[in-house]
Amino acid sequence: MITFLKQLPKTIVSAVIFLGLRLLFLPTLWLATTLRHRNFHTIFARWDAQWYQSIAAHGYGYEVIEKGRTLSNEAFFPLFPLAERLVHAVIRISYIRSGIIVSWFCGAWAAAAIYAVVSKLTNERTALLTVFLWAVYPIAYVDNLAYSETLFTALVATAIMFLQKKRMLLASVFAALAGLTRPTGLAVGAAVTLTILLELWRYPVARKSWLSYLAMLLPITGWLGFVIYLAKKNHSLLSYFHVQSHWGNGFDGGVHFVKWIAHYLLSRDFVIGLLLIALCTALIYLLLSLYRAVDYLPVLIFTTLLVALSFCTQGYFGSKPRYLLPAFPLLIPIAQFLADKRSYIRWICYGVLVLLGMSYGAIAATGHGPP
Repeated sequence: MITFLKQLPKTIVSAVIFLGLRLLFLPTLWLATTLRHRNFHTIFARWDAQWYQSIAAHGYGYEVIEKGRTLSNEAFFPLFPLAERLVHAVIRISYIRSGIIVSWFCGAWAAAAIYAVVSKLTNERTALLTVFLWAVYPIAYVDNLAYSETLFTALVATAIMFLQKKRMLLASVFAALAGLTRPTGLAVGAAVTLTILLELWRYPVARKSWLSYLAMLLPITGWLGFVIYLAKKNHSLLSYFHVQSHWGNGFDGGVHFVKWIAHYLLSRDFVIGLLLIALCTALIYLLLSLYRAVDYLPVLIFTTLLVALSFCTQGYFGSKPRYLLPAFPLLIPIAQFLADKRSYIRWICYGVLVLLGMSYGAIAATGHGPP
């Protein structure tokens, strides 16, 4: 089997790695639901999946009153539920199952695109290891659900891939689509726009083409288009931000996140606070290691901005690791570390990481709180 995989194009191998690990998660999840007396099928129809389903089925406008707050599905960007609706229209299955199909397909696409990006930045072994680490990341269990993370990651990696190939207009199109998928699409939008600005500054001949200016402006249109749509729909220029505020979301520079950690440090659960500080320190170390490992500005801009947006915004702090799932470049230093180890050490690490990733994912997915 391994020999057969070696003969395939590495982008296909990357997709197979992702799909194999996601399939492996299913029996692990079934075992967890059995042991914890949960319903296996309802796991896939909880949390954000319900909100995306409401958009796919009925459009925007669905609201829920919860703890004195009015929560609206207008907080969720439209591209994923649109894809969900298209799959539902073609094969006539439920919206949730349609979303799962979209998520798995886009996960395979993302894995192939991640390989293409990282192999050009480093080498084939490191690229495959990065794909493996991304697919086995403990919070990656949401890739099995009707969530938008795989679609967003696929669009981001494809945009960066086209930047590497100097296909600026195509990179801008995919960045704009990423902005229609998640609000953090601003990170890849900024990376693409700044890269094109640098190209225009370095190469005067590029300034003579109107396509260069179109490519420079396109990345922001996805995010901005949705904000303008809500402003027009609700007759309020700041409608999107009002909706987000009801969900407790907003940019505060990380004040609430620091207070959240301080709350644990000053309580009987101070060990959790210390663990959070350790995890944040490790994240900063990975980001600095990425700067040493990779000399490609768009990747550095995107990853830095995504980390900043993830930790400098308010919201449900349990979702912070999920927000970082598309930040695949952070895994490159770990992949390089593993790539230099002996074969038997790597295989031991693979086994441990799969065991940890599958176990944590199954426990978290069968818990009560959303990811």
